Amino acid sequence: MAFTPPATFTNGTVLTSASLEGNFQALRVYLHNGIIASDLEASQWIETRHIQPPRYEPFTGVQHGVSGHQGGQWSGGATARLTFATKYTTGGGKPTTSTVERLPGTAFQVEIVQPNSIVLFHYWYEAEVGPDFSTGGGQVATATDRLVWIGPLVGNTSLVERSRLQPAQNHQTGFKTSYPIGAEKTYPMSGGYASRSGTLTDFKPVGIYDYGLVYHSQIDRVAVINWSVALEVYYL
Repeated sequence: MAFTPPATFTNGTVLTSASLEGNFQALRVYLHNGIIASDLEASQWIETRHIQPPRYEPFTGVQHGVSGHQGGQWSGGATARLTFATKYTTGGGKPTTSTVERLPGTAFQVEIVQPNSIVLFHYWYEAEVGPDFSTGGGQVATATDRLVWIGPLVGNTSLVERSRLQPAQNHQTGFKTSYPIGAEKTYPMSGGYASRSGTLTDFKPVGIYDYGLVYHSQIDRVAVINWSVALEVYYL
């Protein structure tokens, strides 16, 4: 029902602090559904247990919070846990059969609960590109002709924008012509190293979406040593 102040004022009525404070107190009770001011705790009462903590996934190294997700894989020296990209799952490097695949262990799902939400997705990866010595898949032996493209996954692999993928090459010094087959120098030391990062902005309706990293490779083996992702969701 409507609020009725206990003290009313007409022309000529003397205003007193007690009458005004009585109206203010009655309004506080009304707005708080009958809770009087003396029953409200004046000191800070919010404690850690009242805040929803993030959920941590030890396998991917990603923690999932209320409106953001972040984490990744750092090699940690001798305890490196690599993930790999290869041409054998992306059409063998042939342009007519090329596909984009998820980079294993880097993807996670996010539920958007408000329409037209702004999503900021940051990513970084570090990779050793190679070994690579096969001339299969319609490829030639020139080192710079073999690349791997890695970039962000938003939705599913059929929706990946190729322009967002960043390339890295296997090496620059050429292949050996005799056994053992491979690069003239070790792959990481001869140009087969990559450190890439990027950020994309997206608008999403309500729904569940996949985020992570994807790749397309012309190279036998690409070892992604370290990677990280951070996703922020802004509800409008």
